[in-house]
This record gives sequence, C-alpha cells and structure tokens, in this order.
Amino acid sequence: MPQSAETHSQSTDTIDRAIEAVFHRHFEAWLAAAMKHPGFTATLKSLNKGHWPASGLMTVCEGFVEELPSGLYDAALQTAQGRVVLRNAHRTDRAADPQLIPSRSSSSFDAGTGPGELTAEQLLRQLTNAGANPPSSLLCAVELTRFEPSQHAILLPLLWQYILAHRNSNDRGELVAVGAAIRKYIAIMPMDRMGELAVLIESGHRSPLAIELEIEVAKMIYRNFEVHPPAVEDPQPELAQRLWEMVQAYVNPRILLRDKHSAAASLAIEAVASMRSPLAVQAWRAAAQSPYRWFAELVSDDLDDLHVRWSSTNPDAAAWLVELRTHVLANA
Repeated sequence: MPQSAETHSQSTDTIDRAIEAVFHRHFEAWLAAAMKHPGFTATLKSLNKGHWPASGLMTVCEGFVEELPSGLYDAALQTAQGRVVLRNAHRTDRAADPQLIPSRSSSSFDAGTGPGELTAEQLLRQLTNAGANPPSSLLCAVELTRFEPSQHAILLPLLWQYILAHRNSNDRGELVAVGAAIRKYIAIMPMDRMGELAVLIESGHRSPLAIELEIEVAKMIYRNFEVHPPAVEDPQPELAQRLWEMVQAYVNPRILLRDKHSAAASLAIEAVASMRSPLAVQAWRAAAQSPYRWFAELVSDDLDDLHVRWSSTNPDAAAWLVELRTHVLANA
C-alpha cells in the first residue's frame, strides 16, 4: 500500500535524525582520536607560544569553530596536511567589536586623540582621570604601552582597582579589558609582591573569576617565574596553594576536555612548578597520571622548556626541576 504524504515525511525525518546521530558519533570519535595524535601536542604548544605551523595554506576538510565570551575563537580542524587546533583566534571577516574601538567623542580622552595615539604619560593621566570605569579600549592601549619604572607606582594601583572592580563583569568588552589589566599588572609588578595575586583565584570568592581570566593569571605567574627563577624554594606558599586548587578543580578527566579546562589545568601546574613549590610534585603527577596522554606530554614538554631557560639563568633552580621530574616519573 502506498505511503501517505504524512507517513513519508515522518519516515524521512527519522532517517535524517539517524544520519545526524551517526555523523555526530563519528565526529566525536575523530576529535577524541585527534587529541591523542602525536602531532597534537606539538601543534598546541606552538600555537600557545604564538607560532604558526611552518607549512603554508591548508585546505580544511572538516572541524568546528566555537565563539568564546571574549569574542575570540577556538577551533579544531582537519586539514589536507593534518590536524590543527587554534586557541583565541581573531576573526577578520567582519568589523571589529565596537566596544574595543576608541571613541573620539568620548569625554574620557583628550579631544581628537584616540588611546592608540597617546604617550605613556598621557595614558596614565587619562586612566587616572577616568576613575572606576575607564573605557575598555583605554586598558587595552595601556597593556601595549611601555611605561618607565618610575610610572609603575602610579599605574599598578590603578590597574588593581580596575581588576577588582570589574572581575565579575558579564560584559564581553570589560572582560577583555580585565584580561589586559591582569597581564600588564603581573608583567610589571615586583616579584616579592606576587603573593597578592592569590586573592584573584581564591575559591571562596562570591563570584569565581571567569576561567579565561584564571588562565591569564596562571600564565603570567608562570612567565614571571620563567624569567626570574625563585632563588629559594616556595617563595609564595599561599599563591601556590590557590594554583594547586585550580589544578584539582580542572584536571579531573570528566571535565578536562571541556572548554578551556585543559589550558587552565596545564598552566596552573606549570605555574606551581615555576614557583619551586612542594606542591609541584602533586601537580605534575596529576598530569602524568592523566588518561589523556597528550595532556601529560604538553605539561612535560613545557617544563622541559622551563628547564632549558633556567639552565642559563639559575642552575640551582634548573637542578631542582630535574629532581622534580625524576621524583614524579618514578612515582607516576
């Protein structure tokens, strides 16, 4: 008996849903396999350090792109030349976010002068005059400007005030500006005051720091201690404890593959190790024991790079890192 139009339509819908389900299962299987591929770690490391793959243009066969709250994009792509993973990529096929474009009519700036055209002294004055709510574009300009050491005493409290006042914002432009303020603040703050950063990542705060900002804090802590190896072990125990709490929260295999969790976990582990903290044993071991081999390799490779850097600046710190690796691998 011929099918009615309604029955035929229902059958077609059922088939379409079945095909879609099969596609998703295959794609998820491909993505899981891609993350375990030996080349995945090297590509991810390269992109995290701001380097692009050496090959030229690549044809994208399949993959996915996700827009982040910051307005940037993460992507996992299968190309004709292999797998590529992008983090925090900019989109250039549409106009820039208007929240980040300086307004020449804004009373926060000198008439006719955008933040990108201001000197360090002028930026500092504009930031001071703006009070508690400076434009996001001003903070982004401050991050890209070099200030004299004599200006740091004025700039640091202004940045800290902005970070604390806007850390819980739901506004995308403000979160971008908070990230810029965090990077600049940590980059120029005295090393003996690094412990102050613990308040930014404490778990008891009424509204936890957005994971994108936690990543910025951990990344900048690591970079500071990479350049300035601790002369003694465990110089900032409270900060190390807060970072260890981040590791425990994000390294769980059930959530490690979720959005940005692996980046937060790996950077927190590396920051703990860069501080020569006793917690580095537990933190690195958490990576070594992860069921995701690529994650363990990512952390191990980055700490190898840290050892190379320290070997030329602080042999004692480099030797400590070798002992740490030996202890972790012996008990992994």
